[in-house]
Amino acid sequence: AVRGPVRWGVSAVRAPVPVTARATSSPPKVEVYSRKHASSGEENVLNCFVSGFHPPKIDITLLKNGEPMTGVQYADMSFNDKWLFQRLVYAPFTPQKGDVYVCRVAHSAFGEPQSFRWGIVCLPLQALLGGSCAEARAR
Repeated sequence: AVRGPVRWGVSAVRAPVPVTARATSSPPKVEVYSRKHASSGEENVLNCFVSGFHPPKIDITLLKNGEPMTGVQYADMSFNDKWLFQRLVYAPFTPQKGDVYVCRVAHSAFGEPQSFRWGIVCLPLQALLGGSCAEARAR
């Protein structure tokens, strides 16, 4: 017997999902990084890649010096064969010395929203000698 709606000659059968195919609550893994090597004053793209989480309800916010960034884009959410979800959030940015960039993630597996920081790191001597800064990655 066919269960569920029948439309246009196509039948839909609702079958229970096996318990082994259902994911339990999994906390997100967060990577904050720039699209290309970061240099102070040069245009770039800040990425926050959040993966391995379930359930899919999640809030991801990019912040510059504590304020929401402009131009933020959200890629479509996708999932793997274990029903663990992933999403990329990104925005154009021009890092300057002293700016603090954060990806804030709120998910039910966290007790409270968590912040993951990205920044420009210069060693004092390197900065004094006019050396280049290195990209810092928060994981």
